[in-house]
Amino acid sequence: MPGSPDPFSGPPSPNRVPGPLRSGQAAEALALDALHVAKNTEVWRPSEQQIGSAAFRAIVGDPRYTGRGLAKGTVLDSTEVGLAEIKSGASALDSTYQLRLQTYRSVIEKQPLTIYTNRPIPTPFRRWLDPKGVRVKPLPEPEP
Repeated sequence: MPGSPDPFSGPPSPNRVPGPLRSGQAAEALALDALHVAKNTEVWRPSEQQIGSAAFRAIVGDPRYTGRGLAKGTVLDSTEVGLAEIKSGASALDSTYQLRLQTYRSVIEKQPLTIYTNRPIPTPFRRWLDPKGVRVKPLPEPEP
């Protein structure tokens, strides 16, 4: 609305969403719409048995826990048709705990994981993803 102050302008505040996060959320919403899938909101956490497995250690590495002692989990952007993660931005897409955890879930559940991104992916990370069956595709464009 003209003349209204921008609620996201000004100094950072714990109640404000940073610009890059807002931009990522907008790109995610557009991509989900283009894929014709709903946003997933369910947190997936590995069990203690899974954390103790050789596969977990090989794919994810050392487990991480929340301040309350729960295994750190992840929320995939969509779980309707396989597993999907949307990553937008300009920085290189590197190995993160989140992406390794999502890859682990994909491997143990035998569900394909597709990462939709406009970010560059360093060759070593792509080589790590490929044998695990993770597909990387460009961010889908909304239909005109």
